[in-house]
Amino acid sequence: DGMNKFSIRDIANKLRRTARENGAVGLAAQQCGIDVSMIFLDESKYINSQQQQQIHLDKGGLFLVNPRIIARSPEMEMKVWKEQCLVLPPSFIATVLRDAHVQVQYEDLNDGETKNISLKGEMARALQHELDHDRGILIVDHVGLEELEAESQIMRRIEEDGHDQRQLLAYNRFIDESRSRNRNRNRNRNSQDFNGDGDGDGDGDG
Repeated sequence: DGMNKFSIRDIANKLRRTARENGAVGLAAQQCGIDVSMIFLDESKYINSQQQQQIHLDKGGLFLVNPRIIARSPEMEMKVWKEQCLVLPPSFIATVLRDAHVQVQYEDLNDGETKNISLKGEMARALQHELDHDRGILIVDHVGLEELEAESQIMRRIEEDGHDQRQLLAYNRFIDESRSRNRNRNRNRNSQDFNGDGDGDGDGDG
């Protein structure tokens, strides 16, 4: 709050650079300890090429400020993914369910205008992963304590307190009702698609 345009842009550039330096599909400001609701999602041409990531550390990608899901595909269409996270040990891989398709509303980084975007496949998965960070949820909250114990008894002990409550939040397929009422009004003017390759089982970095 209270940040000027320059500082927001600076945060955005740092998010993009950090994501690409770590080979991540997306990154949330909250994940980096920055108390701003902002998510960076990368483009497939950069995700699939480490060389492109290094050459273009400060170009491209999508920034979503104050992102909120306003519609989801049916629950029966949810996809299974295997995910990792930059803030957790690289050996830990969680099997999670994510919505196959989401409609997201956000503010544009450049002009502050409210826009809608349709995401599916890998980009939908990444968006949901990063929104979890905004709510204080990690992929460890999507799995049972017994799975955590199989990875590490220390990890289980750390996560045990409040795990059930966080897991309920992780499973909550929330939508922003206040924003969804305005979805149709803004759809034609400010709608776009930003979808990466991939659908179904797959690995993903936070």
